[in-house]
Amino acid sequence: MRISIVIPTRDRAAYLRYSLATATAIADPDVEIVVSDNASVDETAQVVENAKDPRIKYVNTGSRVSMRQNFEFALKQSTGDYVIFFGDDDGILAGQFPMLRRILEEQRPDGLSWDFPVYGWPTAGHQGRLGGLRIVKRRLFGGPQMLDVNDRRRAAEGGRMDKQHPMPAIYHGCVSRSFLDQISHADGTCFLARSPDTYINYRTIQHGGTFLHCAHPFSINGYSPASTGGGIAAQGSAADPKPTKSKFETELETDPIDDVIPLSKSMALGFLGTLETVRSHFPTPPLHPDYTSWYVSGLDNMRGKNEKTRAEIFASLRQHAVKFDALPALEAAQKPWRHRLRKLSVTWEKNLAKVSSFRIKTARGGENTILTAAQTCDALLGVDYDLVLNGDLGARSGWANVKSRGKSLANQT
Repeated sequence: MRISIVIPTRDRAAYLRYSLATATAIADPDVEIVVSDNASVDETAQVVENAKDPRIKYVNTGSRVSMRQNFEFALKQSTGDYVIFFGDDDGILAGQFPMLRRILEEQRPDGLSWDFPVYGWPTAGHQGRLGGLRIVKRRLFGGPQMLDVNDRRRAAEGGRMDKQHPMPAIYHGCVSRSFLDQISHADGTCFLARSPDTYINYRTIQHGGTFLHCAHPFSINGYSPASTGGGIAAQGSAADPKPTKSKFETELETDPIDDVIPLSKSMALGFLGTLETVRSHFPTPPLHPDYTSWYVSGLDNMRGKNEKTRAEIFASLRQHAVKFDALPALEAAQKPWRHRLRKLSVTWEKNLAKVSSFRIKTARGGENTILTAAQTCDALLGVDYDLVLNGDLGARSGWANVKSRGKSLANQT
């Protein structure tokens, strides 16, 4: 069974070289690594050539296209029975990959998703949590468990951004080729929204299928100054005071396929726009968004923004409410008590995630990159997950081993 690992990239050679190295570290001959270059003008092609791995398939869009188009192009170039996407500042865990393959080969789900730690790339003068990982007990050595598609559909409809994990995923997750064919449009297009990863989350739970989730990491989510999601979220904040178009926005203008509602500076409204787009393309089975809850999430996105951006976000929410005859829901969402309750819930979940966890630095040999983060994570986990899958080791013992290895690694730095 061939597994395709797809890395869409655009002018981020400095990150890609390490992200790609996490994939080439996998000791598996039946892996295909597709690097889909969105017409980069930096050293991207040279980075891929220098990797010198026969499993790498380098493709180039030829001209600058949207993120959605690059995902679609990359998918069409891949040949695996299962497909995994991750970003050019993310990484995959080579040491955990054999267990990923084992689950896929033994259970053959339509899709497999997993928990993952988050790594912040160090920047000049950085402080705090960048350059390290938080390792959380409840996100290790669990599963695989069947996802309840109806429950996940209700979570998507409910508009709580903090409640939408786990979901079936192709980004930091994998989906079978045969299932992707099932959910594609009649013309063969798979990704039909400006955020292709979120589109797959929602399209899969709307269509239904057999999806597994592991409370165990097979990859690491990285964020950097080049990250698309972080750049969008920072719009209008002190971290991004310039009112310039992002590359993401500029490239959208070249794409004939777009969401059914305009691009907004609200992350929540962006997710809702993806859900609306799924509903538009595939009316059945129906999805029923809770607009009041979604609007609460959208209004919460106004925190920390400047006055102009707050006004733009509210205007976007109102435009949506008018279009979908949901003005009463927008009025209800402005009740202060809803936001206080939401904040309490989100804070509780964040604090709960820190229970039975520890942070570890990821610098190795004078470097601190997604590659050293992946190596650190694999060193902590070892091959214990294979023993857990065999029934020879319990999750509690696995966690004890992780803590012991963490102390040993900390003493070495």
